[in-house]
Amino acid sequence: MRIAARPFAAQNAKLAALAKRAVKFISPNIHELAEIAKALHYPGPVSRKLMDEYATLGELLADVKPLGLFVNKTIDHVLVTLGHHGVAVFRRTAATVPFFNPSHQYAPVPEGGGGSGRFYPAPKLAQIVNVSGAGDSFTSGFIVAALAGRTEPVCVNVALEAAGCALQARSAVADQYFDRTHPCWANEAGAPYRSLD
Repeated sequence: MRIAARPFAAQNAKLAALAKRAVKFISPNIHELAEIAKALHYPGPVSRKLMDEYATLGELLADVKPLGLFVNKTIDHVLVTLGHHGVAVFRRTAATVPFFNPSHQYAPVPEGGGGSGRFYPAPKLAQIVNVSGAGDSFTSGFIVAALAGRTEPVCVNVALEAAGCALQARSAVADQYFDRTHPCWANEAGAPYRSLD
């Protein structure tokens, strides 16, 4: 987990300054988020609990929210993967603001604005074959939808579907995913979420 924080670590001041300017998206799990928050000098205590040690989703989100909001002050878009629970997204914009414009250029986020968080529950799957590659498939699906100019809920919807494909595959990468005719793309409302504010 210490590798996740390396670009932001204070012992390499030039790299840390460059990372703070250049990195716009990250998709850590909760443990990687904690390490990144510490590297960015998070002022509060950081839980060391493993995902399985959280008694409730509420308890998990209570630990994720302050870390996500803190890291979001430095990194524009923080997507925290939470295993079978889903994903928490922290941004300094509304969920309806696309990440890229129609020309596929990054849409800058206002500086210094207050961040907000949203939790998207993962759909329940009848069978999970393999968890390897689910996070990478999630991130890949998210990026494809973001580059297509879709809103955050649609990006998460596509990402969760891609992760589901990986979870039901024998290998880390599914043999087949889906194209833009799949319902996860067509649903303009996107994935349901609840505010963490």
